[in-house]
Amino acid sequence: MAHSVDIVFINPPLIWGQENRLDIKPPLNLIYLASYVNSKGFCGRVIDVISEGIGIQEVLNRIAEINPKFIGVPFYQGTRDTALELCQKVKKLKHGIIVIAGGPLVTTLSDEIVREDSIDLCVIGEGELTVEEILRSKSENWMNIQSLAFKENGKVYSTAAREPIFDLDSLPFLDFSLINSKVYYDFQKSLNMPIWLFFSTSRGCPFKCVFCATPVLWPGKTRRNSVKRVIEEIKYQLSKEPEVNIGFMDDSFFSDKKWLNDFFTEIEKLKIKYCCIGRADQLSEAEIKLLAKTGCHYVGLGVETGNSLRQKKLKKFLNLEKLKFSVDNLARNGILVKCFFMLGFPDEKPEEMLETINLAVDLKKLGMSECNFFSVSIYPGTELAKNFNFSNFSSKIYEKYDPENRSISVLKNIGEDIGEKRLSIYGNISGIDINPHYSREKILDVVKLSYNKVEKGEYASLQEMNELCR
Repeated sequence: MAHSVDIVFINPPLIWGQENRLDIKPPLNLIYLASYVNSKGFCGRVIDVISEGIGIQEVLNRIAEINPKFIGVPFYQGTRDTALELCQKVKKLKHGIIVIAGGPLVTTLSDEIVREDSIDLCVIGEGELTVEEILRSKSENWMNIQSLAFKENGKVYSTAAREPIFDLDSLPFLDFSLINSKVYYDFQKSLNMPIWLFFSTSRGCPFKCVFCATPVLWPGKTRRNSVKRVIEEIKYQLSKEPEVNIGFMDDSFFSDKKWLNDFFTEIEKLKIKYCCIGRADQLSEAEIKLLAKTGCHYVGLGVETGNSLRQKKLKKFLNLEKLKFSVDNLARNGILVKCFFMLGFPDEKPEEMLETINLAVDLKKLGMSECNFFSVSIYPGTELAKNFNFSNFSSKIYEKYDPENRSISVLKNIGEDIGEKRLSIYGNISGIDINPHYSREKILDVVKLSYNKVEKGEYASLQEMNELCR
C-alpha cells in the first residue's frame, strides 16, 4: 500500500491516562521537524496526544488509518516508559512500520535506547537533516546517514556525528497548523495569562552548567537566527494569529550583546508583547529599560541555588547580588519575573537548600512574580552524571495532578496546597535517592515547603528543614 503520509511525529503524554495534563506550550520539537520535512516536499503530520486529550488506543487507530512508513517519537528521561510503551504497541499494530526515536534521552543515551526491540532508528542530535535523509533513503542503507544509531543482525551501529546546522535562517517558518493551538491558548487564558506563541531564535548556550544536557544536545558555539529572520518570522506568525504575544525559548537570550541591541531596535517597531529567558547577571539597567520599552512582558531567570559555593560547583557562576538587582529592576519596570530553582543535589546539605528557599523569599519581596522549584534528577550526558551509572538515570512524573487544571489564583481562594498544585504541573522527580539527607519522597516535601514559604513571603527555618529529614 502506498504511503500518502511519509512520517507521523507523536507527542506522548507525561502519563498515559492523564492526557489533559497540559503544558502552556505545544511540542515545538516536533513542529520544527514536521515543518522542515514538509518544506522539503514530504508529508509529515503531528499527533499531539496532550492537547487532543486522546489515549493510546486512539493513537494506534490513527496510525492504522494514516498508514505512514515512519513514526517519530521523542524520548525524555521522565517519559521514557510512556514513549517506549507507544513504540511497542505501534510495532505490534503494523508490520513494516519504521520507528524513529529522537529527543534528549536518545542523544545522550543512544546505545541503550537503540537496543529496544521496538525501536529501529535513533536520531542523535538535532534531527532535521537526519530525518530528511531517512525519508529520502530508498534502500534503507542506514550506514550512509550521519548521526544515526540502529541495529542490524543483532549488532548495534552508530554512524559519524553530523555537523550542526550553522545557518538557522535556512530553516522554514514554523507551521503551527500542525497542532491545535487553540487548546494551548485557552489553557493560557485559564491561567490568567496572555496568549503566547513560542519559538526559539538560537540553539545552544555559552555556559556549561554541570546539571544541564544542553552542551551535549547543542555542542559547539551558540548559533542564532539573524535579527532580520526573527522579525520576518514574527510578522509571518502574526499574519496567521494577530492576537498572539511572542515567547522566545532560547536558553540564554541576553548573551550576545550586539544581537540583543539590534533586536531591540527592530522589535520596538512591531509594537508587540514578548517574553524571554536568560541570565539575570547579564542584564544592565539600560537593557532592562529597553526590554520594557520594546514590549517585554515577562522574563524567566535560571537561579538554581542560593548558595555561592554551590554556584561554583554547578559551574553556573551566577552573581547573586546582580540577580537581586535585576529582579528588582525588572519588576520596577513592569516586567513579570519568574525564577527557577533546584533542590537536592547529590552532596547538598539542608543548610544550603535553606539558603535557596530564603533567597526565593527575598526575590519575591523584590518583585519576583512567580517561581518553580525542581527536585534534582541526574541526566545522562551531563557532567553531574559522571559519578553515577546507567541505573541512576531515571526520573518519574509526579502522578498526582489536578484534572481541572485550576490556576494557582483559584487555589489561593479555596485554601488548597500551592506546593501540591505546583508539583502536579512540574513534577519531574528522581527515580532514585541521590541526596544523603533527604529521600526522593522527602525532597518533594522540601519542594512543597519552598512553594508555600514563597507564597506566604516568610522565611523557612533550619528547624523546619531538619524536621523534614526525619
